[in-house]
Amino acid sequence: MQAENQADALGVLGANQAGAQRTSFGGFGGSLGALGEGVAPRGLRCVAQDVLDVTASAQAIAYVTKDTRADGSVFASFYLCEWDTLCSRPISESMYCQMKFGAAGSVAATQLPERLTCCAARLPDGGCAVLQADSTLRLLRPDGRPGAQFALEYQGAPAGGIACDPVGDGDLWFSVPKRGSVVRFSLQSREMTLRVGGADDFAQPTGLFLQGHSLFVCCVGDHTVRMLHLPACTLGESVAFKGQPDQYFAVFRRRFVRMRNALYVCEQ
Repeated sequence: MQAENQADALGVLGANQAGAQRTSFGGFGGSLGALGEGVAPRGLRCVAQDVLDVTASAQAIAYVTKDTRADGSVFASFYLCEWDTLCSRPISESMYCQMKFGAAGSVAATQLPERLTCCAARLPDGGCAVLQADSTLRLLRPDGRPGAQFALEYQGAPAGGIACDPVGDGDLWFSVPKRGSVVRFSLQSREMTLRVGGADDFAQPTGLFLQGHSLFVCCVGDHTVRMLHLPACTLGESVAFKGQPDQYFAVFRRRFVRMRNALYVCEQ
């Protein structure tokens, strides 16, 4: 199909016609029923459990866990995991928010009640795009001051996850679980410029992660993570899991996935 860069007639690339190559990474089997006992599925190594949120930088991955004090009260703990050694160390909430929200992190830590549950994408200008649970997109300026705020939807269906393409104008990609698609959105013109996929291509896409020219799409419908090569929008490898991948990150040669509130590193 031909892609058209028009907001009122979005170009649609059928993923199965765009060079899709389904690859089984095998070894990710095993039952997830024993996660509470600290047993990781085959091919995955458990980094942490009771994980509320995960974010990544170029050289490390950070996560938040839910912990319980002796008196029964619940609190959040923040950790940084080095990609090479997989050693974790405690960090402050402020440092975690700076990794997740960029320069606006210190303000986000105090003014965003949903900072540990929202999706965030750091923008090239130092600002940040924040997707709330109700599909409202909030733009934060580099100094943390609020910018525009609007609903992020496609054909009446809410966005499920976001990622920013740092190349060029810093377009935003967002997933649409109910449409089985990912959409490119221009923050400058506030227009949707391209839709990729369809109901048969991405099964309920949610979490997105962009590294270089590779957009990783978490599909909770069929428990896969699919790679989309940009800017050609052709499909690469497809990694299958025995559980719903909520978040997926590529940090150097490591691949991390969050499933059922646990963070794993892929060992194959």
